[in-house]
Amino acid sequence: MDKKRLVIKGTILVGPQSFKVGEDIFSSVLLSVMSSWYYSTYSSAGEPLRDYSEEELREFGKIRLALNGYTNDLHNISINYSLFKEINNNTEIGIYKGNIYLESIFENIFTNLRSLYDFFYHFIKICLDEKQFKQYPGTDSINTLVRYAKKPNNADKLPTEIIQYLEFIQSDLDDIKKIRDSIIHKGKDIMLTRESGKLYMRMPIKDLFTKDNLLPNILETENLNYDVEQYLSKIIKTAFRNMEILGEVLLSEVYKNENYKFSLYAISNYCIDDFNEFLVLKKFD
Repeated sequence: MDKKRLVIKGTILVGPQSFKVGEDIFSSVLLSVMSSWYYSTYSSAGEPLRDYSEEELREFGKIRLALNGYTNDLHNISINYSLFKEINNNTEIGIYKGNIYLESIFENIFTNLRSLYDFFYHFIKICLDEKQFKQYPGTDSINTLVRYAKKPNNADKLPTEIIQYLEFIQSDLDDIKKIRDSIIHKGKDIMLTRESGKLYMRMPIKDLFTKDNLLPNILETENLNYDVEQYLSKIIKTAFRNMEILGEVLLSEVYKNENYKFSLYAISNYCIDDFNEFLVLKKFD
């Protein structure tokens, strides 16, 4: 039975006491920083609050679209996890059809996680000075930005904290990129198996019967097949940790802007309870 809620799916302004991950609220520092940037830049009707150049408005439009995409990805990850939980516990569907559903859900989650990182490319623009803004690489890719930041002659073209942050997330970014590229560009499939009531997955390199796994061994296990819930927990929490660190870095920079007004924001939807329980309360042996 559906719970009665004011928000079916959306972003909400919250107070300090409601800024949490739990029950029907998923709060985020990065979401708060970027939503605050939006409402410090645009009116509630979507009109610019100040006179900006055409170039600024064009770039702000890209940031605005990235914020919409990022928010939708947060919702999609939580919704897909809730759907995974329902299908995995539904014995009426049948194993084979259920596994097909689950494989598609996992592909969606991995794709959404990779997409989150690419939106970081646009978010970083809000902390750049005018000179850095004009020198920012034009390719809409976090991978391009990571390579750009590593070049010694670009040391003054980004804030020091941003350069350090990009170096910090590179290995995690490589992991999720490898998974997404294997699915999207190489047509690799996720193979699911069950053992002692647990669901395991791997991504065979050549065919279903080879003893290999393309999925990065983020669990640092000797098992060829990875526990699905443990794997999802690790890769989602890692992405969200990186997400929140970026929020803190950006906030430390944009807070100096007198026109920037910081407020706290969260998402909520009808599936968020299951997702929050998974993130906060789910423990693994």
